Amino acid sequence: MKTLSQALEQLLGQAQADGLPAHEQVSLAAGLGRFLAEDICSPIDVPAYDNSQMDGYAGIAVEMNNALAPLPISQRIPAGHPGQPLKEGSVARIFTGAPIPSGANAVIMQEQVELLEDGKALKCLAPVRPGQNIRPAGGDLRQGQVVLQKGRCLSAADLGLSASVGLTELAVYRPLRVAVFSSGDELRQPGESLGFGQIYDSNRPMILHLVRGMGFEARDMGCLPDRLDATRQALAQASAENEVILTCGGVSVGEEDHIKAAISAEGKLELWKISIKPGKPFAFGRVGQATFLGMPGNPVAAWVTFNLLIRPYLQKRAGGEATRAKGLWIHAGFDWPRPDPRQEFLRGWIDEDGLVQIHDRQNSSVLSSVTECNGLVEIPAGTSVAKGDRLRFIPYSELLS
Repeated sequence: MKTLSQALEQLLGQAQADGLPAHEQVSLAAGLGRFLAEDICSPIDVPAYDNSQMDGYAGIAVEMNNALAPLPISQRIPAGHPGQPLKEGSVARIFTGAPIPSGANAVIMQEQVELLEDGKALKCLAPVRPGQNIRPAGGDLRQGQVVLQKGRCLSAADLGLSASVGLTELAVYRPLRVAVFSSGDELRQPGESLGFGQIYDSNRPMILHLVRGMGFEARDMGCLPDRLDATRQALAQASAENEVILTCGGVSVGEEDHIKAAISAEGKLELWKISIKPGKPFAFGRVGQATFLGMPGNPVAAWVTFNLLIRPYLQKRAGGEATRAKGLWIHAGFDWPRPDPRQEFLRGWIDEDGLVQIHDRQNSSVLSSVTECNGLVEIPAGTSVAKGDRLRFIPYSELLS
């Protein structure tokens, strides 16, 4: 069986070989969550001029420190208004963000002065050093500096930074088109009545929302019936309109599992056994021009394999960098005396004492074990756990960011 690391490296290599989507220009308003298609360089210095870091008084440090008489306040400089060159032997009333007047080299905060002569002069109550409380031109960004690198997934702060250098549009990769199928005659959709032996389809809504949460175009392709001809037709149609096809279940060797045969007939398929629990069966291949990724049918196994394998693949394929969960090292608050030869990912949380605990139901069909926890607890292959052992805890927030 492949290790998780081996499977991930192969998927990321395939993502690079598959190539990148076309790119397009979008407004800043449409940039959130998109992947940059080129570096962003600042066309200007930020700030563009020396400016005051706070409300106070601008002057010459040596004069402010050595004045024998109150220093007259010669001008008032609000933000957005250039001042006049500083008169010798005077100070300027200045406000946060206002340009430093020519000739001044320091700002003293207003709380450190005593106003005299009806507010027309002042005495400094603290020493002043050159450069004090001045934000220099280019102190944040220099003209021509790369401020955001190609492949970055744009956050709100990134868009604010782009606005701060005057940009109105950005070059980004077009969102991936991802087709999502469920499979099996036993599945019914929410709102339909259940017959004996039937269950509601939970995987497809879950995977669709995971894909949409990444900013991609998730396409609901419905549920594949347990018929080879219909499965082949649906997959072939999806491959003509999407870059990636995702399925849950239907890739085992059972007589009613037709996805394996359909993919083999329409393209090529590799069936992997990955040494993780939950999530051992995993399918990877190609249908027409689309990449095919098949998750296990049990909902927890589908959730785990999507976040540990498919999410990094989609990030790389979309033009970004694949995120690898680092997690936190936490002491166990539980015993796990039954080692498994596979790497396990249990659902759990950190308790009020700072110990990691696990859900009492770890079966891969129990989706509530995901919703009632907030992270995955990694158990290395062949390892038993006793209270106090250090384990890696991966918060969902890290997986889903």
